[in-house]
Amino acid sequence: LMNLMQGMAADVASIKMDVADIRGNLETLGQRVSNVETKTGRLGGRMDDHEARLAKVEDDLAHQTRYTGELWDRVQDLEDHSRRNNIRVIGIPEGVEGSGLSDPTLLLSILRECLSLGETESIEVERAHRTLGPRPPPDQRPRPIIAHLLRFQDRERILRLAGGKIMIFPNMSRELAAQRKLFTPARRRCMELGIRYVLQYPVVLRVTVNGRQLKFKDPEEAIRELNRIPDQNRREEDLQPQRKNRRRMEGDPEE
Repeated sequence: LMNLMQGMAADVASIKMDVADIRGNLETLGQRVSNVETKTGRLGGRMDDHEARLAKVEDDLAHQTRYTGELWDRVQDLEDHSRRNNIRVIGIPEGVEGSGLSDPTLLLSILRECLSLGETESIEVERAHRTLGPRPPPDQRPRPIIAHLLRFQDRERILRLAGGKIMIFPNMSRELAAQRKLFTPARRRCMELGIRYVLQYPVVLRVTVNGRQLKFKDPEEAIRELNRIPDQNRREEDLQPQRKNRRRMEGDPEE
């Protein structure tokens, strides 16, 4: 019995030592968990700080993007206004400048000859020059001539009279020309419908339908609305057979 009790006491002492070791390990583990939680809290604070900084950077970037877009629009507007009195003349052969006349005087004489401008009409060409680039071979298209007129009204008059031997177009920036080109389907639709339209500066399509004026700044909206308008020419063609039948019926004697 004594041996049994001594063995049990030894086992109890061993269990107590094991429990003490486990308790110590748990305390160490608790300290480690506490350290991890502290570091996690610090990381969370830093993450919140980084997110706040990132949000501020995104806001600043959005502001700078809007501001850059506004500046770009202003630059484009200034460039287009600087070309407001310009025309682009296509079809004048290379080498005519060697006649001894200055480019503005030569261009003005060509315009008067091709557009039937009267000698008394006061049109002043301030500057005229070929577009930059090497002179093309004789079998290729000549370089266009860019001319700056003194008055905007002269430019509009020349554009109205343009046609025939030479082609004359407004001289505008590449970006504005690309934006105006997007309205080509809508302009074709206007011609199909037989309705009047004007593509105003910078990019506004004005359409007159039954005495009512419509303005479009979005080319997709323009073509969508124009497709809803009935084709006046087709409607007139459809009505002609009906009118002929009606006249024939009115002219036939009663049986």
